[in-house]
Amino acid sequence: MADITADHMEHLAQTNTYIATGSVKIVFEDSTLTADEMFLDGNTSDAVASGNVVLEDKDSVIKADKIEMNLKTKLGVVYNSNIFYKKRNFHIQSGNIKKIGDKTFYFDRASVTTCDAEVPAWSFSGRDVEITQNKSLSAWHGTFNVKDFPVLYSPYTWVPLLQDRQTGLLQPSFGYSSTRGQSYRQGFFWAIKENQDATIYLDYYSELGFAEGLDYRYALTPETYGELWYYRTRDNEPVRELSEFKSYNNAELPYDISSYLKVHTVSDFDYYERMDSTSLNRFGLSSWGATNPFGFASEERYQKYLESDLQLSRPFYNGRVYLLAQTRQSLEGRSNEIPQSLPEIGLVLNTQSMGDFSFNTSLKGVNFWRRDGQKGQRFDINPNLYFSYGRLINITQKIGLRDTAYFLEDPDVSENRFIYDLSTTLTTKFYKKYSSLVHIIEPSVEYEYIPSTFDEDISFFDSTDSIAKTNGINYALTNRVSGLAPLNLEARFRLSQSFSLFNDDKRFSPVLAEAVMSSNHVTLQLNASYDIDERRMSENIASLILRNSIGYVGVGENLREATQLDQVTFETGLSNPIKFFNISLPIDVGGKIWYDLNGHNTQEYDIQGVYSHQCWRLALAYIKRITDYQIIFTIEFKGIGTIGTSSTTGMEGSKIEPIMPVGLPMEY
Repeated sequence: MADITADHMEHLAQTNTYIATGSVKIVFEDSTLTADEMFLDGNTSDAVASGNVVLEDKDSVIKADKIEMNLKTKLGVVYNSNIFYKKRNFHIQSGNIKKIGDKTFYFDRASVTTCDAEVPAWSFSGRDVEITQNKSLSAWHGTFNVKDFPVLYSPYTWVPLLQDRQTGLLQPSFGYSSTRGQSYRQGFFWAIKENQDATIYLDYYSELGFAEGLDYRYALTPETYGELWYYRTRDNEPVRELSEFKSYNNAELPYDISSYLKVHTVSDFDYYERMDSTSLNRFGLSSWGATNPFGFASEERYQKYLESDLQLSRPFYNGRVYLLAQTRQSLEGRSNEIPQSLPEIGLVLNTQSMGDFSFNTSLKGVNFWRRDGQKGQRFDINPNLYFSYGRLINITQKIGLRDTAYFLEDPDVSENRFIYDLSTTLTTKFYKKYSSLVHIIEPSVEYEYIPSTFDEDISFFDSTDSIAKTNGINYALTNRVSGLAPLNLEARFRLSQSFSLFNDDKRFSPVLAEAVMSSNHVTLQLNASYDIDERRMSENIASLILRNSIGYVGVGENLREATQLDQVTFETGLSNPIKFFNISLPIDVGGKIWYDLNGHNTQEYDIQGVYSHQCWRLALAYIKRITDYQIIFTIEFKGIGTIGTSSTTGMEGSKIEPIMPVGLPMEY
């Protein structure tokens, strides 16, 4: 039923019609219709409204000279209208609108934009526009306009609407590399089902020829999903076939078994040096709300190994059993001497408590295989018994037993190693609550003893084989700070060191400092090691970022003595730093530098600038590395997608991102 109000209203009882004039307002269902004049047939619910007509519901606002519609079916015609769709900020200026099908509308002419200005910065326009809701838009004589000036023309345009995944060609990308030459990259997307799709790639490199790729994704259930990527091309120097395979899969199997599979392998260890990251921006469930779900790094050329894993796991009361197969491929040379766990079978019993005592254990057997070098089986059982007593001052004593049996070949070795470890730990806590934060101090002292385990007949496969002799005291001091609102401060700082009772040459271990702090204005991460004998820092991985409403500034260091890496980073960004006649321009700028302290050179620096308008954005980035540089230029028309391009030398980087389909919820 409609609720009608007006300055003057007449009801003709003989025909059951209403004639209303002056500030007419009809409220029906979730919609409100206002106009200067209105005629309503009470028998058919057909209404004709004219003069300053406004029809509004929760999704849209339609302003028109005249509307003819049925209040029950909401079918009708809108004359000379402007439509505003609130959710996506779409403005549609049109002539007459007709609803010609259940979900199909016809416009004799229309222009579309997300700009709020009377003369929009950009718009699409066309004639004989036909829109099928949630399906497609077609138009004749379509133009893309800048300030009402047409800059692009298409005699006929068809685009899919609303649905995120539609079968069709993806926007191509262009690039240049000093090693691969000019490139053209093209993809064809196939929306197989709601929960499956595939993309087929055919790329061309002027120095290599054609390359083919396939990306297949599925999501059968929230627990069962995955993706497969395969890419292949041919190299000329030397003549060979290069290929890359990536896949990750999660699945729930019968009998409460969960499975996890990650595969990452390439045909040659120098694949990424030759081809760079060929799956970058092509691999990952980004459109399904998750990215990099299994730890695939985007900068593969900086990795030392590629790792593949298969794990089956079944939980039971207070524990689990598992089967693990794990392989690693070197990106620095041959992988023949790398031990592969094929497979590992294990049983884990979680900690169970009985009064002041608790107990846990693990049991596992591993078959180590490698092409060159010693291989064989290792069985390891490691039960641990704990006694813990006291609340104000807690004392925890541990007795750990470990029995490890080796059955190796090349050369043949059958050995059994039994060791134990003992430890006693004293801990306590001091607590203080201030007006704006809570501070907790946790000192701890531990005595630990592990006898010597060295056996020169046994190869080193992993950390289980290299348990170091220990007879010493470990001490640590942990500070925790939790800020009350509005600080949102969370911080942890820990200092620790060990004192050896048997090593006369080096009694004190390096001092370890670990810190994590986050708040509205500060982010700090620190993991540092200081050698007091050598009086120098042996490792320091740290970053500090300060931010406020104006911008941010950050500094970091990556120091690793073992790999001779000593790198510092500086970064900064400013929001709206440029003023013109005391008016801040919507420009954000930022940059980051990576500097090598050993080589005394700048490894890379990035400079970026973004100009943001209400309905479009312009971004410019310059990336300079030692051997190459890249320039990226991007224009984003908000609400419809991005158009960008870049020029590079020394590496591939050009791209033109696809213009995404425009969704026009038309029902009224």
